Amino acid sequence: MRHNRLSKPIKTQRGNTLVIAVFVIVVLGGLVAALASLLRTSSESVVIEVLGARSYLAAQSGLEQAMMTVYPLGSAPDTSCGVDATEYTFAGNQSLEQCSADISCSSTEYTDESSTTYTHIVITSSALCEAGEQRASRELQIETRVEN
Repeated sequence: MRHNRLSKPIKTQRGNTLVIAVFVIVVLGGLVAALASLLRTSSESVVIEVLGARSYLAAQSGLEQAMMTVYPLGSAPDTSCGVDATEYTFAGNQSLEQCSADISCSSTEYTDESSTTYTHIVITSSALCEAGEQRASRELQIETRVEN
């Protein structure tokens, strides 16, 4: 009568554990490398998204500053484009500290059918924000007209 002849002798099973351990280590190393790459890519996209939002807000702030110059409180509008080639750096503002906005302005006079003369003003704000090697820029434009 034979007992338990189905299993292989212990001497022929040597080394299987080592092969399985190396396989598991290689698979886990690959997973760690893939997750590290995914995390780096994800954090870079968050930085770019934040810089994009900041550059939009810097461009909007530049337009608002320029419009305050064109339409000063308590006096007539300034149609001479005195804000042309102005740069705002937002010094002292922590959220926009790494940003700047360049303002350009153009004005054109025209007369409509009723012989009313207007000045058409186009103000453009180009903002750039930087953080390390990452950069984001936005450009906003507003048009207004003033009756002369």
